[in-house]
Amino acid sequence: MLAPGDAQEVADAYGLGGTAVLTGPVARGQLGQVWRLDTGQGSHAVKEWFATPDLDDVSRDADLVEAARTEGVVTPGVVRTTSGAVATTVADTAVRVFEWVDLRGRTRRLDPAAVGVTLAALHRAAPATDEPVDNWFATGFGEQRWRDLHQRVLDEQAPFAGQLGALVDELVAVESVIEPHESTIVCHRDLWADNVLATADGRVCVVDFENLGPADPSQELAMVLFEFGDDDSARARRIHTAYRDAGGPGRVTRRGHFTMLVAEQAHIGQLACSRWVGASSESERERLARWFLEIPDDPVTLPRIDRVLAAVG
Repeated sequence: MLAPGDAQEVADAYGLGGTAVLTGPVARGQLGQVWRLDTGQGSHAVKEWFATPDLDDVSRDADLVEAARTEGVVTPGVVRTTSGAVATTVADTAVRVFEWVDLRGRTRRLDPAAVGVTLAALHRAAPATDEPVDNWFATGFGEQRWRDLHQRVLDEQAPFAGQLGALVDELVAVESVIEPHESTIVCHRDLWADNVLATADGRVCVVDFENLGPADPSQELAMVLFEFGDDDSARARRIHTAYRDAGGPGRVTRRGHFTMLVAEQAHIGQLACSRWVGASSESERERLARWFLEIPDDPVTLPRIDRVLAAVG
């Protein structure tokens, strides 16, 4: 893992001259964390992973980031190493560097019109693709697996076992909406409120493109309507209208357009629970429990989907 003493090595690898100071971590996700690097060339964000990824794989988002910026999307620019690579290894950990952007805290109550315009620009920038859609974004979990998972966390006396048990019927029912993705383009696929944030001056900024890949733009739009509509019909309607007026190609017209949202809920729930069972430290179990509880705190259900559809129909 990185440490403050690795500052100069990171700076040198990316050609950022001057005395370097590495501060943090200043943010953490499920797969990695972010540090702040200050040099004579200003401030930059340094991302490292908890487990080393394929470095060629993590660089595939650079083209979409550049295309999105051309379309007006606010997102940190990618900084390349002195050899032109997007990612490298420092202190036995994979790192990459981005421009620094001062961001406000996570909220789902961003300006809805700005969210719609931003998503439309992302989709205008994205190329079409015929690659298959990953199961994480396309498949459910199934009734028996949900019930087996509930029994497993009950047996392990997980503190959230009751919340999962109370929700199983709805989690099973909502998977009835699942249908294949259509007209796939390269989408961000991780547009939760953790990755769509307000800048210090109030603009909408998109970060963390590393889960990008094929998806139906209508399904990504449905996910954004749920997340940033925040169960408010007026907000959902404003996002959808702004997206459409800004030339976004997606349209949300039926339950099946919520497939990606439903699939992500299923896989996140399964992953959080199974990792909780296998975790060896209490602090990690507490973190995973908090992650799982985001689902019962704000579940994707058939009534929630139908309220969004009524708002934008």
